[in-house]
Amino acid sequence: MNSNFVIALILITFFSACRKDAEKKEDHDKKNEHLNEIHLTKEALEYAGIRIATVERRALTGGVAIPAEVQFEPSSTAHVGPLVQGRITRVAVTLGERVHKGQLLGIVASSDVSAARARLDQAQARLSAATATMQRQQLLSTEGIGARRSLIDAEAQLGDIRAEIKGLKRQLSVFGSGSGGELVLTSPINGVIVAVHATLGEIASPDQPAFIVTDPTKVWIQGHVPELELSRVITGSAAIVRLHAFPDLAMPGTITYVAPSLDEKTRSIPVRVMLKTPDPRLRSGLFGSIELVGGNAGERVLVVPADAIATLDGQTVVFVPADEQNSFKPQPVALGRRAGGLFEVRSGIQEGAQIAVSGAFTLKSALRSDELSEHHDH
Repeated sequence: MNSNFVIALILITFFSACRKDAEKKEDHDKKNEHLNEIHLTKEALEYAGIRIATVERRALTGGVAIPAEVQFEPSSTAHVGPLVQGRITRVAVTLGERVHKGQLLGIVASSDVSAARARLDQAQARLSAATATMQRQQLLSTEGIGARRSLIDAEAQLGDIRAEIKGLKRQLSVFGSGSGGELVLTSPINGVIVAVHATLGEIASPDQPAFIVTDPTKVWIQGHVPELELSRVITGSAAIVRLHAFPDLAMPGTITYVAPSLDEKTRSIPVRVMLKTPDPRLRSGLFGSIELVGGNAGERVLVVPADAIATLDGQTVVFVPADEQNSFKPQPVALGRRAGGLFEVRSGIQEGAQIAVSGAFTLKSALRSDELSEHHDH
């Protein structure tokens, strides 16, 4: 056989073997590259209910819920009534009417006010006489006829009468006196009339308010946090308020007050929540719940649903789309707080990333099945 032909045959065989080894290596590398990927058909995805969505920032809601009650702020309610006893001669407002600060609510005729008004009129009359007397004594003193002592007495009497008049005017102003012996009752705040105890002809006294005015926009929510949940309560942290009367209403708020000590009987701590935007339907005494969200009010964090999370080899993961269509791979993540069905994501994925928001258990099971098959083939 020709020696050149033998050499060519050897080279062809050698390169063929090298090509096969290279192809095997490439196949092995590709297999390793997709080792942790799950490949499913479109039908399988639909059957398993696996959905893909974008990771977004949201305010955490749906945390631990504690019983709560709606209460009006003390500064939001005004009890309006006469400071002295009198008879109601006019009722100018009705129950439920919205009023503004300074608006007339009612008028009360009072004998005490009438007496004070009469004393004021008498004092003003004496003031005119005392003023004339002092002026005459000043003239006599200037001409050297009158005694200096008489002028001093006249000035002192004039000063006393002026002080009496000033005191009576202040007293009538405090009473809210109008003309004659009338007391004018006005609203000290903007709000709504929530109680009317005034009836024409009846006697009104300082012991009971004739009108109650409340600003319905100024409410807070009072709750009691169990001892085991105290770690979730910080002044300034976010909360969600829900009411039994309006189950679809979720109102964001902020914890503004945490009591300094526990209630020994209930082993809980009182807290107070201020709402960002109080609903006009709120009424004092309504019951509901405060969901302790945690974090700062208005804080928005990356969140993923609980159905998107799985544990692989002791590591928390979510499943993200792989390069090939209908394929997924696990992505390790670090989780933070939980509120309801959402987990805060602290690291591992970025805002806007695509993940499987449901079916994590199915994907995990499929991945384990692939791994077992590979081990079995070996």
